[in-house]
Amino acid sequence: GFKEICGLLDQHISPTSDKSQIWQQLQHYSQFPDFNNYLVFILARAEGKSVEVRQAAGLLLKNNLKTAFKSMTPEYQKYIKSELLPCLGAADRHIRSTAGTIISVLVQLGGVFGWPELLHTLVKCLDSNDLNHMEGAMDALSKICEDIPQVLDSDMPGLSERPINVFLPRLLQFFQSPHASLRKLSLGSVNQYIMLMPTVLYMSMDKYLQGLFVLANDPAAEVRKLVCAAFVQLIEVHPTFLEPHLKNLIEYMLQVNKDPDDEVALEACEFWSAYCEAQLPSENLREFLPRLIPVLLSNMAYAEDDESLVDAEEDGSLPDRDQDLRPRFHSSRFHGSESAEDGDDDIVNVWNLRKCSAA
Repeated sequence: GFKEICGLLDQHISPTSDKSQIWQQLQHYSQFPDFNNYLVFILARAEGKSVEVRQAAGLLLKNNLKTAFKSMTPEYQKYIKSELLPCLGAADRHIRSTAGTIISVLVQLGGVFGWPELLHTLVKCLDSNDLNHMEGAMDALSKICEDIPQVLDSDMPGLSERPINVFLPRLLQFFQSPHASLRKLSLGSVNQYIMLMPTVLYMSMDKYLQGLFVLANDPAAEVRKLVCAAFVQLIEVHPTFLEPHLKNLIEYMLQVNKDPDDEVALEACEFWSAYCEAQLPSENLREFLPRLIPVLLSNMAYAEDDESLVDAEEDGSLPDRDQDLRPRFHSSRFHGSESAEDGDDDIVNVWNLRKCSAA
């Protein structure tokens, strides 16, 4: 029961344990129909246990639900959903984040129709003025927006309007939050809808752009990066929205192209090729060329410790391969965060500011 599962999870997270043996024992327990009920109980209510054990229970639950949820009894499905929602306001952010991840998986599996309590709880938490509740709801909402944004831009039986119509005004409001975490999550969430362009975002475009310009010099580098990503997406797919602001926008991109944070500068650098591909009037850019070209040339210089310098010298005579050329719609633009697992497997071929400036 509860005690045995907690003991196994405790051993599972221990660096010295025999992982394969413990995994086999956990798989044995997973054959019991109420095993996932135990896991959600541990995540949500086992306050006497360590956060690591509770989080491990949640992550195991997430993986189990991907294959088992649809075959579970409605009673068990309802129990798991009901236990997850209070976790959005948990005092520990790891518990909140794990619950948000599981909630996003459940929405991927079954949508939000049939789970009206989720939408109600998210709205209630966002409006609560309690930081834990606001962050928990915003974390879950941002994961839904990233993984299945179209779900919130769909008609729902029993609801008078689409969920995105309820959430978008609140997301835009969070652009002004004193908490960087909320500014980042809300901006990243809205950015996911640039491609879909729901009616409510189209109608709120002036407010969205106004919010972007306010956040343009945000003290948090992650927020500035998302601002640049938004402008790049907009110039690629909806350039007409930006035409009235082009002069100020180009000035801003010139400035942020020299941002002390490399990731922000890289995202800003994407703007120039996106601008050229958007077929906007070239004369708008012409007056800025005397300032833009030196910035790009400066960024193109190899650093002394650049590991790709030796590689570049060795294969400079060879033609480029497809993988040497960065595709236009790269993943960082459409997602607020990237998996750490994907980031460091090939240091030499990483897309960086120097390569982007040269492109």
